[in-house]
Parts: sequence; structure tokens; C-alpha cells
Amino acid sequence: MKVFIFASALSLVGSCATKRYSEKIQDIKDNIVFENSQQIKEISKTIDSNELKKLVYDLSSSEFQGRKTGELGYHKASNYIKDYYINEAINSPLGENNYYQQIPESFFSDDIKSSQNVISYIKGTEYPEEVIVISAHLDHEGVKEDQVYYGADDNASGTAALMEIAQAFKIAQKKGFGPKRSIAFLHLTGEEIGLKGSTYYTDHPVFSLKNTVANLNMDMIGRVDEKHIENPEYIYI
Repeated sequence: MKVFIFASALSLVGSCATKRYSEKIQDIKDNIVFENSQQIKEISKTIDSNELKKLVYDLSSSEFQGRKTGELGYHKASNYIKDYYINEAINSPLGENNYYQQIPESFFSDDIKSSQNVISYIKGTEYPEEVIVISAHLDHEGVKEDQVYYGADDNASGTAALMEIAQAFKIAQKKGFGPKRSIAFLHLTGEEIGLKGSTYYTDHPVFSLKNTVANLNMDMIGRVDEKHIENPEYIYI
């Protein structure tokens, strides 16, 4: 499954709007072509369960206090992710070491303080002006009545996966196998309080929306519903 997700981000295609949803999905599957499949398989192995676990445990630790939008714990988590991208030599589209898309306090309501989306990207080799955005929200509920809502699944799970996927694409790039389109890795704020981070991004896109091919969003990927409990290959995206 992780090989498919990693590789298919390089191969997204459109389909006829008049077709049924199931037909569109089948068209996408039929038109995905894996080039250098062995190399894809090897690079996908860098998406490691132990590394994922460490990231989830760190992001849902007491240090980050439930990562409530605009609060100290959220800012600490943002800095944790920024440092990760700097250490992995994954660039920001906003300028050197500036990984924050700042969102002013006036954009929020209910006394929510200013916050930020966190973004990095890898430039495409053949179609750099075209962008695939892979996203996950970073924020959670914070502290309520002295109870910390740690948010391990919601959404440290998606956040950790996004970081590992970015690392895998960087490794691929270093091996001369970078993505054909540019890929943006977007960590959103304010989603628990009403999709604020994603709304702000679409109102103030870092990459032109007309050049954005697709958005793959990951949320609570550590759980499955009753329909898919026996299907280990199922993932929400």
C-alpha cells in the first residue's frame, strides 16, 4: 500500500467528469504507470514504522499540550516540524528557513490567537510549475479543564506520515529520481475549529491554484471503520 501511495503521487491523471465515481477511480488505476518500479519499492522502504512511531509519540507528547491553534504547544510543534525539514534539507517555498504561512489573529474567531500553516516542497523535474499538495492538519484540541487532549491519531498520525513521505521523496531526489511535478507538504492549522488553515491557504495560495493538480489529505490514518476492519490494505486519504 505505501508503495502505491508513494508512487501514485507521481502519476495522477484526470478523468471525464461525466463518468461515475467508480469509473473515474478505475480509470486512474488503469492509467497509473510505475517507471523504475524496483527503485520505487526500495525508496518506499525508508518509510519506517519505527520512525513513524517516534514522530507520533513526539507530536502527541505532553510537551506540545494538545497542539491547540495559536497556543504555545502548537507553536512548539510547528517548530519541531520546521527543524525536521531543515535537517532533511527539504526546502521551503517561502524563503530560506521560513516554513510558516502566517495567519493573523483577525482571521480567527473565539479569541484564537495568530497561528501558521507549515509548508515545505520538492521541485519537480519535468513539470515544476505543476504542484501536488499533500496535506495533514497539525492542530488538535489542546487542554480542557486540566485535561490534555494529545491527538495521537487526530492528527499526529497523518502529520507523521506526511513527514515520512517528504523524507522518502527527498531520498528519491538525491538518487536522481525526483518527482516530475513539484510536491508541497502542507501542515494545516485551525482545522479542528472550522477548517481555518485550509481556507486561508486556498484564499492565499503559496502555489497558484490553477497549477495545483491535486490535493491528497491525510487525517486520522491510525484507525479504520467497521467495514474495513479486516482489510489491512485500507487507508483513509
